[in-house]
Amino acid sequence: NAVANIGNNSATSYVVNHALGTRDVIVQIYDNTTYDTIYADTVRTDANNVTITTTTALASNAARVLITALS
Repeated sequence: NAVANIGNNSATSYVVNHALGTRDVIVQIYDNTTYDTIYADTVRTDANNVTITTTTALASNAARVLITALS
């Protein structure tokens, strides 16, 4: 499993390295202030990274990404 904060006040795309060695992962994102789920485009870029794209820029460390391997 892996966790990371994303957001930098300008980007709408973030590569998150999870180093789990598989594309079989579940990705969840939530707001670090309200704890509401954030819905974003998620691509399993390769076996160790996911790319998350949002429609608007996130504030600095505004969101928490949770990545869980299934295999």
